[in-house]
Amino acid sequence: MFPVIRIRSSHAEAVEYLGTKAKFWFRDGEQQMLFKAEERGTGEDWAEKIACELCTLLGLPHVHYEMAYDLDQQRPGVVCASCAPPPLALAHGNQLLLALDPAYPAGAENRYRSRAHTIDAVFEVVSLLRLPDPSWRTHLPPQIQTAAGIFAGYLLLDAWIANQDRHHENWGAIWDGEQLSLAPSFDHGAALARNLSDEERHDRLTSRD
Repeated sequence: MFPVIRIRSSHAEAVEYLGTKAKFWFRDGEQQMLFKAEERGTGEDWAEKIACELCTLLGLPHVHYEMAYDLDQQRPGVVCASCAPPPLALAHGNQLLLALDPAYPAGAENRYRSRAHTIDAVFEVVSLLRLPDPSWRTHLPPQIQTAAGIFAGYLLLDAWIANQDRHHENWGAIWDGEQLSLAPSFDHGAALARNLSDEERHDRLTSRD
């Protein structure tokens, strides 16, 4: 159904250490690309791709993912172009929250279940951001006219696809040297019950619990 991009880890230019999955950056012509490996056998690659296609249907700004395969390491994954190629830079949510609140626990050890990562704190930051670049919102519903409105769409997407991974490093803003704009939604691999067997999915859908 979807094309699979063949890549080689031997062509990697840099390792990406952020997150828990094996990732590396490589170049496709002039474009900086990221490969994210699926090493757990839980379907994070297809979950990422399907979530990407659902974002397209909704008109949500999102990073575009394609299925991929690393020929050198014999492992599946996904590839995407950088959402902040130089001279742009991506500021993650924890960095933005720390800028507003010097006491915010921004370290990697607080990535999950941080009690300071609240709806109120996040929207205090997001309300200060500009809309994403027009190239990211070509199909945005016309009623949505603020960065906060778009981010609310990200949260509704998470609820729809059961994305469990919207921690403070999985959203952010793009810095152009002068202003900060809301970044497109990215990293949806922990969605769509990709870590459950077909039997367990069926049981959860049919249970009255």
